[in-house]
Amino acid sequence: MEEKYKQIIPEDVFITTADRKPTEEERWLGVTDDFNGNRPTGNNFVDLFAYLIRKYGRKDTCFYARIMGVKTEDLNMAIRAMSGISGWEWRNRYLLLEAKELLEESNMQINDISAKLGFSQPSVFTKFFQANTHSQPWEWRINKKEPGKNWKKTYHWGE
Repeated sequence: MEEKYKQIIPEDVFITTADRKPTEEERWLGVTDDFNGNRPTGNNFVDLFAYLIRKYGRKDTCFYARIMGVKTEDLNMAIRAMSGISGWEWRNRYLLLEAKELLEESNMQINDISAKLGFSQPSVFTKFFQANTHSQPWEWRINKKEPGKNWKKTYHWGE
């Protein structure tokens, strides 16, 4: 009989980018005060992949594979086996979580968020964000920080 393992997706790993102390639940999971923002999964391969994404941002999966000392195909195969999605998609979902949090919880400029996440240009980040959320980064920020506010009226765009 084949054993079923829980799939490890970015939402299971990503905790926060904000400077804060871990919650009691996170402490119970082994997160210490000097954590890097990722929840330990118990799988060193996934933990390293998540750490590298946080550290280097938007890079090709071959970049991460090289650092991890594995072939790109092996990285993708392992991530797909553990999560059900490709390494590329896993990276994108992780970066999207980080982008959303930076937009919601910080006052960083969108250009700075783009650079922090490893995007070559702010316009590339904006296209990535819009493709995944159907919203511009600045719209996301306003809607999350001030829910219900009519940003079009506030910024005199449209009637």
